Amino acid sequence: MRETLIVACVVFFGASIDALADDAAPCQVHVILFVPSDITPPPGYQQRIDQIVDYAESFFQREFKRWGNEKIVMPFRRSADGHVAVTMMRGKERASQYKPVTVRAEVMDANRRQNKLKGGRQVWWIMVFAGEPPAKFAGYLGGFGTEIGGWSVCNFDTTPGRIDPAAPLGSDFLEKLTLKGMLHELGHGFQLPHIGPLKRDDAGNTLMGPTHHNFRRVIPTGEERVYLSEAEVALLSTHPAFRGVPDLPGKLPKIEVQNMKYTTNRRNSSIVISGRLSAPQRAVYALVADESDARPGEYWTKTYVGKVAPDGGFEVVVSEPSGSNGMLKTWFAFDNGAQTGDGKLRSRESGIPKAYTSSRRQWTFQ
Repeated sequence: MRETLIVACVVFFGASIDALADDAAPCQVHVILFVPSDITPPPGYQQRIDQIVDYAESFFQREFKRWGNEKIVMPFRRSADGHVAVTMMRGKERASQYKPVTVRAEVMDANRRQNKLKGGRQVWWIMVFAGEPPAKFAGYLGGFGTEIGGWSVCNFDTTPGRIDPAAPLGSDFLEKLTLKGMLHELGHGFQLPHIGPLKRDDAGNTLMGPTHHNFRRVIPTGEERVYLSEAEVALLSTHPAFRGVPDLPGKLPKIEVQNMKYTTNRRNSSIVISGRLSAPQRAVYALVADESDARPGEYWTKTYVGKVAPDGGFEVVVSEPSGSNGMLKTWFAFDNGAQTGDGKLRSRESGIPKAYTSSRRQWTFQ
């Protein structure tokens, strides 16, 4: 009798999971225009938001194509007439009372009351209108919650002008609108960590890299270009929003890595990380972040990627290793959008650590 009951419970649980998957909506980006109680909503906001999302789609499509990945779905919700679906939300407090976390909390409380957090996780792009320029909501923040999904909070700027989808993110008008900052925080909503540019790419700054100001302070060339690195595209390509599928809550996969090796190639001054991953979920990519002591800041963390073979084997080449001491962090991206290196935490902070020292372009691993 007891065995029969256990089997029945397992069958029921499996059936309930399948039903949840069938009922869940695909993961999409929901645009929220948040207007504090003492601010008049901006007229004509739809046109500006359409232009922002048009730019974002053009940027993602171009950058995915850069790395030979064109099988993606644009995740932004649009209405039947083609315009971006925008939810206007009036805040309870005056503009001066809000910080990014309090805005997020108020929006998520409203979503919870309306049952919008059920049926699969979504991504919430919250644009705060604090008044006509020069008024500005100063806080920019993004992240991920196991219940609420991805989220980002940023300023909504109504400065007159047209957003050109072909213009680089560092061009004057787009920099004034802080469009890179808006997309950067949305990247955190997609669970992207800070990822810095690679010299070999020769494509400017990365989306998840430093601000325009800090990039030009370190590399004073007047660079306007912003791109997605191979690692950024790899992570985004596994996210449910870019695959057009639901993002179902669940535990991170338990992983085991065997035969983990760190070797150096003296001919090209590179480091090779290899091993074999065992996990119940299919891993697609292995990622390695170089947390070098020589970085100008955390936003400059160079990150490398390699594919995980069907048998779990992987190899990642760190082609631009630091000449200083530091720490390598290895983690994995799975086909359901999960990211982990230890089965407990997410993204880079979960990475398998390996400290190293460097002397005369030779690396010693500890």
